[in-house]
Parts: sequence; C-alpha cells; structure tokens
Amino acid sequence: MSTHPNTILMLALTPGNLSRKTMAAILAETNTEDDDDVKIGEDEYHHEIMESSYNESWQISAKEGDLVFFAFVTYGYGEPITWAKLEKQKNELEAWAKGICERHQCSYEISVAANYW
Repeated sequence: MSTHPNTILMLALTPGNLSRKTMAAILAETNTEDDDDVKIGEDEYHHEIMESSYNESWQISAKEGDLVFFAFVTYGYGEPITWAKLEKQKNELEAWAKGICERHQCSYEISVAANYW
C-alpha cells in the first residue's frame, strides 16, 4: 500500500447549542443517515463531530465540539484541481453554511487542509 497526499476542503461549524443535537438536526434536515455523506452543491462531504482538536483517523483539525464537513478535492500525487472548480465548490459550501447557520445558530469557517495516506 502506498501513501499519498490529499487536499481537503473543510467547513467547521461552531454550534451555539449542543454539538450532537445540532448535528442530528442538520442530518435530519438534509435527509442524511448518520454514517452517510452529506450532499452539498454537487459534492459529497464526510461529517464528524470533533471529539478533540485533532481527528487522527481523518488527519483533520478543528476546535473540540465543532461540526466538520469535508471533501477530498484532490486525492493522490499530482492530481490537480482548477481554481475555478475549487472556487465553485467553496462558494456552494459557503452558501450552504450560511443557510445552516441561520437555522441552527452557529458560526462557520471554511479552510483548505491536507492529509497524507
């Protein structure tokens, strides 16, 4: 098995209420089963409640209690993504986050991260 770098587009929601209650409400609103990916725009996003500031399995960082939605925008050595595609995906993610935060009293931050598998 080889290892390779991945680029991740990540949304961290900081709920104003209980993390698990907020995640359950968001998953219900999006008709998503707990272990299924959430469809946002044209892309599928994994989701996690951060139990600490670092999730070793996914190699992602956010504040403890944050609700994290993330997608691999590249997967492997040399795989490119155009700026236009990344910007479109980020804009779809941001539009979704704004609506979710209005309905579920949270704040959000979008970032680009990397992991190595």
